[in-house]
Amino acid sequence: MDSPLAAGVLSAVEGFTHPSDAGRELDELRVRAYGSDHDIDGDPRALARLRELEAAHLADVERRADAPASESSAGTETVKAAVPAVALAEAQGSPEPGRAIAPLSQPVEESSLRSLLRRAMRTWWGRLARVAGMLVVAAAIVVAAFLISAPRPDATLRLTAVEADDQVRTLVTSAERAGRYEIDPSTLRAYGSYHGFNVWSGVNAFGSPCLVAVHRSFDYLSRARCAPFPADLIVDVSSSGDGLDIPTGDGIIRFIRRGDTVDAYVYLLPEAD
Repeated sequence: MDSPLAAGVLSAVEGFTHPSDAGRELDELRVRAYGSDHDIDGDPRALARLRELEAAHLADVERRADAPASESSAGTETVKAAVPAVALAEAQGSPEPGRAIAPLSQPVEESSLRSLLRRAMRTWWGRLARVAGMLVVAAAIVVAAFLISAPRPDATLRLTAVEADDQVRTLVTSAERAGRYEIDPSTLRAYGSYHGFNVWSGVNAFGSPCLVAVHRSFDYLSRARCAPFPADLIVDVSSSGDGLDIPTGDGIIRFIRRGDTVDAYVYLLPEAD
């Protein structure tokens, strides 16, 4: 238990080992100073060396003692820094306790602004869609009202295979009313008759379509009209001067060419009181 063993026990109790040469030297000097056969008092150089090594050993022990305290302080600061993050996670409703919290990629203000902008855009597009829908409905109502209110023809005449005879050709080319239009008789096409009038279409010398109403019974060309495409061709014949005979009273018949058909509208004049 004396010499080396005593020094080893003493070092272990103090919590310090000396694997270096200085450590072994200190152990040997301690045996000479504190062992049963201590003889260091008669060796001033050994005594001075013991004091030097003891001082170095004490400084080393104090340094090692300060190191755990520093680490503990650093750990405390880490815990303190983590507390606000945990509190923030709880405030935001973290789905899993203890789960690592990723750093925010953008400030809260910027995220809120983007959210407001998205809601505003959705609201704006929603209102625009509603306005567009109302406009479509309004347009449909207007078109439907127009179609309902528009007068319907009393008769619709369609193209026939009848060819123009000499009477019609003569009336179209020589009549004062049709002569100024220079209608080409070879282009005449028949649309049938209505209230004694035969309706024909043709093309004049200028390439414009024409519409003609002929009264065969009176050997008379009542009306003729030519107009460049796509203008409507409208011819009105009346009971005054055109040989129109309407049993129900006086009035006019309006013929309107619409492609391969001609619509006829009868308009009666109000009776005088």
